[in-house]
Amino acid sequence: METAINLCRAEESVKGTAKKYGLAYATLYRHVKSGVASPQLGRLRPVLTEDQETELVNYLKDMDAVFFGLTRDEFISLAFDYAHYNKLQYPESWSKNKKAGEDWLQRFLLRHTNLTLRTPESTSVARAKGFNRREVSHFYENLKSAIEKNNIEASRLYNMDETGISTTSNKPPKVLSVKGKRQVGMIASAERGQLTTVIGCCNAAGSFLPPFLIICKKEDATKTS
Repeated sequence: METAINLCRAEESVKGTAKKYGLAYATLYRHVKSGVASPQLGRLRPVLTEDQETELVNYLKDMDAVFFGLTRDEFISLAFDYAHYNKLQYPESWSKNKKAGEDWLQRFLLRHTNLTLRTPESTSVARAKGFNRREVSHFYENLKSAIEKNNIEASRLYNMDETGISTTSNKPPKVLSVKGKRQVGMIASAERGQLTTVIGCCNAAGSFLPPFLIICKKEDATKTS
């Protein structure tokens, strides 16, 4: 009896509020009953909650940090698997294509403006393993010790950098990464085609050596026959 009285009072309160502010009683009562106060446009409803989307964003950042950033196709496939595993309601086209729609991805990126599609730099496994805080700190500690021990002047301290030009197009696909990140990498299993290496070198005093190329040697036909 007490529960019925409380329901009647709640219903009268909703009617009074709807009349006072000129709102549709059925719409206001539905929101009060469901506990959802955020406005919805038409029949469209978000597939994922804010917390679930935040979980996907954090996963994207974690994968990008270890050089395994997700492409747009991989991510919308992941979104479908996530929704399917959690038994969420999603459009029939998701089930048909086994991935979320492109329109959902565009709205997702509009909601999370710190994410964008970027072209990564191919990175070998050896470089990814060696480029970490511990190894870099250890390198500079050894460098400082060698400079102080041997009294190396700036004009004798050179730095060399290289870049590779491949004979084949092996451009990695764009991946979802954080805006403003200085370098985006992706693990490459192996290099393809012939590689020409371009080297630049300068010392700490500001003097440059002429750049030079390292070209793949031509096989001797007499040795291979």
